[in-house]
Amino acid sequence: MQDVRFAVLGPVRAWQGQAELGLGSPQQRAVLATLLVHQGAQVTSEGLIDAIWGEQPPASAMHAIRVYIHRLRLALGREGPGEIRFVGGGYALDLDTRACDLTRFNRLITEARHTREDADPAAAADLYAQALALWTGPALAGIPGPYAVAQRTRLNELRLTAQEEHLATLVDLGSYDQAATDLATLTAAHPLRERLRELQMLALYRAGRQAEALDAYQQTRLLLDEELGVDPGPGLRAIHQRILAMDPTLLTPAPAPAPAPSRAPADVAAPTPVPAQLPADIAHFTGRADHVRALTTLAAQAARTVVVTAIGGTAGIGKTALAVHWAHRHAAQFPDGALYVNLRGFDPAGPPLPATTALRGFLDVLAVPSARIPAGLEAQAGLYRSTLSGKRVLIVLDNAHDPEQVRPLLPGTPGCLVLVTSRDKLTGLIALDGAHSLTLDLLTAHEARELLTRRLGAARVEADDTTEELIELCAYLPLALNITAARAAMRPGFPLSAFAAELREARGRLSALDVGDPAANVRAVFSWSYQALGDAAARLFRLLGTHPGPDITVPAAASLAAVDRDRARAALDELTRAHLLTEHTPGRYTFHDLLRLYATEQTHTHDTDQEREQALRRALDHYVHTAYDATRVLNSYGFPTSVPQLEPGVTPEALADNQQAWDWFTAEHPVVLAAITRAAAHGLDTHVCRLAEFVSIFLFRGGHWHDYRATQTDALAAAERRGDLTDQAHAHRHLGQAHVFAQNHPEAQARLESAAALYRQVGDLIGQARVNYMLGTLLRGQGRYQESIEHVQRALSAYREAGDRLGQAGMLNSIGWTYSQLGDYEQAVAYCQDALACCREAPEADRGPSSQVLEAGIRDSLGHAHHHLGHHRQAIECYRQALDLFSMARNRYEQAGTLSRLGDAYDATGDHDAARDVWEQAETIFEELQHSDVEDVRRKLKGLG
Repeated sequence: MQDVRFAVLGPVRAWQGQAELGLGSPQQRAVLATLLVHQGAQVTSEGLIDAIWGEQPPASAMHAIRVYIHRLRLALGREGPGEIRFVGGGYALDLDTRACDLTRFNRLITEARHTREDADPAAAADLYAQALALWTGPALAGIPGPYAVAQRTRLNELRLTAQEEHLATLVDLGSYDQAATDLATLTAAHPLRERLRELQMLALYRAGRQAEALDAYQQTRLLLDEELGVDPGPGLRAIHQRILAMDPTLLTPAPAPAPAPSRAPADVAAPTPVPAQLPADIAHFTGRADHVRALTTLAAQAARTVVVTAIGGTAGIGKTALAVHWAHRHAAQFPDGALYVNLRGFDPAGPPLPATTALRGFLDVLAVPSARIPAGLEAQAGLYRSTLSGKRVLIVLDNAHDPEQVRPLLPGTPGCLVLVTSRDKLTGLIALDGAHSLTLDLLTAHEARELLTRRLGAARVEADDTTEELIELCAYLPLALNITAARAAMRPGFPLSAFAAELREARGRLSALDVGDPAANVRAVFSWSYQALGDAAARLFRLLGTHPGPDITVPAAASLAAVDRDRARAALDELTRAHLLTEHTPGRYTFHDLLRLYATEQTHTHDTDQEREQALRRALDHYVHTAYDATRVLNSYGFPTSVPQLEPGVTPEALADNQQAWDWFTAEHPVVLAAITRAAAHGLDTHVCRLAEFVSIFLFRGGHWHDYRATQTDALAAAERRGDLTDQAHAHRHLGQAHVFAQNHPEAQARLESAAALYRQVGDLIGQARVNYMLGTLLRGQGRYQESIEHVQRALSAYREAGDRLGQAGMLNSIGWTYSQLGDYEQAVAYCQDALACCREAPEADRGPSSQVLEAGIRDSLGHAHHHLGHHRQAIECYRQALDLFSMARNRYEQAGTLSRLGDAYDATGDHDAARDVWEQAETIFEELQHSDVEDVRRKLKGLG
């Protein structure tokens, strides 16, 4: 099958071979456009909803997204380039970079810029022309939604910038008349864009059309005054003055013959040497392509304004390497030289370098006589700015401590580019001085492998099957990877597996990343940032070594450190500014594995065993009590109240409603799983059992079957260690339920029988009833309907004895559903109607999401019975009511089952479009849950043709 090609630089279109594909409605095209603009990266379902509808999506938005994805899959094909894959909580489009006009445009423009930098304007102009020819109109034409609006603006700005650069290249080539003609058209469309006017005036002047150039300036000046009430900018004014003065340097000079060598007269001063202070480039520099492109784009602005870029990131991330590598690659753009200083902002050898010392060094290298250099900082900074005025100099300020250290070293006029590296975020420099922020993250797996390959050779890297593990053990941190590569290079006969084995031992991993040089020692480099912290932030950083991870919120950090939330937030902010933590999503903080190991080392060095144990208990208590509150909101009916006593200093989160409770579980899902593992490792078995119990409703309703089984297995082991029969019974029952839904009948039977025996032993009547219900469900799934009814009848009797109306309703519904499976639909309706009556009679205190799930199940059973009685409209109404309730309770598995049966009812009425619609939704949910029922739904869809 031929690959699919895409276009977004104009109307959104797709082709397979020469045949254009139908992409559906504008909203459906908007989904595809969003995936295409992300260029293969994952987009969450919520992100797609925001992209299309913004802050006011319809209630059916999630359903609509699934339908659009399904229809796009049918149009594009399910395998190979162009396939839309479900990834995590969203979708990604498999995209060959050659298959989309946007990726081709970006590649051609990057190549054109590099070619222009390499002084080949003819080739650059051709590449620019190829890139611009890909555009067929405004980007994402006809695509609705706020994301498309924002991206259309961004992409059209990229196009305009490329047009400017193309025309500037034509001017460089001497094609003045052609450039002037094209610029006249472009300035008419963008009359307030001053850079276009500058180019137009230059092209006209060089073409011998001085009067027209001056007229263009007057038109722009009047227009700016009328439209914005401002004067032309410095760039436009400068070229106007130079044309008025008939500045000969505006004209392209003829190449001069090389002068014969001669000695300068003794009384003529030798020319001032051009400073070249950059450290040596990194021979094995790897990756960072996006950051290199960003710096190159920013550098293009230096002719019009002072450009300052703050390169940030954690220790060992490669900030200096990026700055120096880019500076070497682009040094030719700065004919007046390159300045470099290590400001020692985070240096164990001493305090940060004073700004006056750095300034004096720069003034010396700029050949300013000592007698002219004043004493005060402000006076020195003024002289420095005056010296740089009119020059094009690249300035690298490495390892800055804070904005105050940097400000005196900034030039004051256009022409210069400043690169600042720092472990501090330099927020003040960004906010007050207009610096551009560029933050480095860990290397990708591909970049890390490329780094090892460059240093050790492809043969050695490819020959060892532990390379990927070695990269993971280095946490994708450039410094750690370079140290490991250096150690491996010194021992060429050792396989990489030997170094992986050394790093595998967590306690020795930081020691293994040491080659005897403090600058090449991961532990030492981390320490420079840690030692600069205040006491509160340093303590929280250490205690994060006890936290189960993988990330933490402000409330959880407050409990971990036993402080109020304002103090926790302040400490987290300080750690983030120091790049010892990353706020990877709003309100959630994390760090990589090597920093986690360093934090663990520090807490073992500075904190007592008791302090660490109390911090861990506080963290676990925070999650236990908040999970308890969330589960009470989601399942207020019949919920257990046993919960460990709070450690002092713990402030659990208060969750007001079903939405907040579900959102908390969704966000904290991986943290709770890690907390269960950490609690088990430290012998805190009560916490293991409670966390597993409280998270079970989320895992079950959300279809997280593997995690559901794993947490209950941990809970069973913890309960057995404690000798707690009730917790053992709960764990066996949950495991039995998990195996029932996985259709693993023998294991389910064994678990449920064990739970029943334990509940009888402790005299738990309701527990026995729940097990009988699950046994009835198991037997029904095996076609043993009468036995199923007998078990559920026993459960019904127990609930009646306890006076539990909702429990009775659930059992009556189960019996009704079983009669429906037997074909006795009248009996099924009768039992289900009794079940609804019991629901209505339940006390108000028992009502909530759990009763919604129960009522949804009853209405689903009624829908099934009505459908088979031929009452299709009644069936559809019942199914719709069930879907609304399942949706409110976030029970996705049951939603999918109801959608499948609703499709049957629509199909029976002859409404095949509606049937297809809901079956496609069911297919998407079952596919995401990786449930075998997806095949049954696919057979139904196939039957529609």
